[in-house]
Amino acid sequence: MPSELTVNDALEAIAQLSPEDQMMIAEIIRRRLIELRRHELAESVRESREEYIKGLTKHGSVDNFIDELERDE
Repeated sequence: MPSELTVNDALEAIAQLSPEDQMMIAEIIRRRLIELRRHELAESVRESREEYIKGLTKHGSVDNFIDELERDE
């Protein structure tokens, strides 16, 4: 079984690269994280729409929301 790559191993390997390559890796990671967050948000919106269609959501003012929270305590 191959040994597990640790974050420190990855950082040490990256440190061996040129500054330009390190910047390129940083940009690739930044873009991947943006895309990951975009997919997470899209899934959250999909779930929210589904709950709305099923009538599982509520609406009201902020005061209504706070009142409901206080009643649940």
